[in-house]
Amino acid sequence: MPVFSCGVDPTQLIPGTVVSVPFLGIFRHRGIVSDRCHDGKPMVISNPASAGGVTEEPWDTFAAGGEVAVEGYPSALPPCAVVQRARGRIGSSYQLFNWNCEHLICYAHGQPPASPQVAAVVALVILFGTLRLASKA
Repeated sequence: MPVFSCGVDPTQLIPGTVVSVPFLGIFRHRGIVSDRCHDGKPMVISNPASAGGVTEEPWDTFAAGGEVAVEGYPSALPPCAVVQRARGRIGSSYQLFNWNCEHLICYAHGQPPASPQVAAVVALVILFGTLRLASKA
């Protein structure tokens, strides 16, 4: 999912919009803009490993001091449906390979749950493992 803009005014975002922050330097942690506010900013529904599962947290907690990027709105579902689907998963447990922040985004937007970041890492591990084995042969 391409990053469309950074440094946006969070109060101008529609609920259901996908936002992200840097994670471990090369990854992005993604969340969904909520229809609820805290301290004048929207809440974000996300699935952070640090919380152990899906949660709705204040914008600044989600940002964790990083710059929030707006990634867009990847479906035609109405905002209320996206937020309702995401909120319905609050409390579900984080699982790196089966239910991480990207799975939540896809699910909330009515798409099959998937994690392109995890798929890319797994593909790289397989590629490097294959190359390593081939070099030993």
